[in-house]
Amino acid sequence: MLKKQLQYVVIGTMLMLLLGIVYSYSMFRLELETTLNISKFASGVPYMIALFFFSLFMAIGGILYSRFNTRLIASIGVILISLGFVLSSQVNSIFLITITYGVIVGTGVGILYGLPLRIVPQLDYHNTGLLTGIVLLGFGLSPLVFAPLINSLIINQGLSVTFLYLGISYLILTIPLILVLSSRDTQPKNKDRLEYSIIKNKKFISLYILFFLGTFIGLTFIGFTGNIGKELIGIDQNAIAILLGLFAIFNGLGRPLFGYLHDRIGFKKSAIISFITLIFATLLHYTFSTSYFIFIVSFILFYLNFGGWLSLAPSTTIELFGKKDYSKNFGLMYTAYGVGAIFGNSIGGYLVESLGLRSIFLLMSFISVLGLIFVKISFKDYKKE
Repeated sequence: MLKKQLQYVVIGTMLMLLLGIVYSYSMFRLELETTLNISKFASGVPYMIALFFFSLFMAIGGILYSRFNTRLIASIGVILISLGFVLSSQVNSIFLITITYGVIVGTGVGILYGLPLRIVPQLDYHNTGLLTGIVLLGFGLSPLVFAPLINSLIINQGLSVTFLYLGISYLILTIPLILVLSSRDTQPKNKDRLEYSIIKNKKFISLYILFFLGTFIGLTFIGFTGNIGKELIGIDQNAIAILLGLFAIFNGLGRPLFGYLHDRIGFKKSAIISFITLIFATLLHYTFSTSYFIFIVSFILFYLNFGGWLSLAPSTTIELFGKKDYSKNFGLMYTAYGVGAIFGNSIGGYLVESLGLRSIFLLMSFISVLGLIFVKISFKDYKKE
């Protein structure tokens, strides 16, 4: 029985591995800046919009999965991702790439992301935080596979052909995975009128703010990894692709690690650990901003903590509000990710253009301090369930 259930965890992890290509955007970004001769802010817009639509349709997808045929909804997600990449191969302006990659691919990823997260809580296993973290591991590890592959394809085939290959590959690889996962969805469909009173719940609002802060920090550093490595440290693009793979490992490991911490010590202590390490890493990199070694150490911590928040948020949503309306509740919670993407990339892009790349580290250090204070205040009465 356990072996059969674990197969869904493995398949869910494989699907997340394919969806996590959005974290390899640094490779697209560097090429877009060169070929289209655009600013760092402009090159970040497709990434920012993709993450926003990803989070938005994570929320909408959660509602759709709870009301309509699971396989049909997942199939729409696959088609949108493939279509978005194929269309991206045919355009040559940042505005159109924002539509094809940002809106269409981002929407498809958001819809599909919710599928494994709907299935895992239905498995008969007590450590849901750990299982959720393992499935999300695939999303974080994705750049380990795709960053070097994308870099190689861009160098040898060009950006347009790379987008085309990705579109075709997604269609072929994801269809079998969603067929297996959707067959395990045994949760009854909810035809009742949707209820959103949870958004007035103080604990929901507090967790939403903390999730926003965690993703704001993480997405900003993920979006600027390539630029910081190239311009502050002097790392070439091939080495950056390799380092993105290394960072992806820790992004992935952060999910089961913080899922395990949540199961063992609860949300509050786990969140405190996260913000303290972020304060340390941001100030460390600001102080030694041209050190190759410090760059690696600090970005390992950034990626590890970002992965951690993507495990803490769903685990804590289940802990505080139960499994019954989990798809809807976490869908709403996940919009904090999209808000974090919008603010992180717009504010980060503005700061970089105005004050230089080092300014990001001071801002993120300040936000980490705010997060540390807020978690202590808002969860002062928290006791692990």
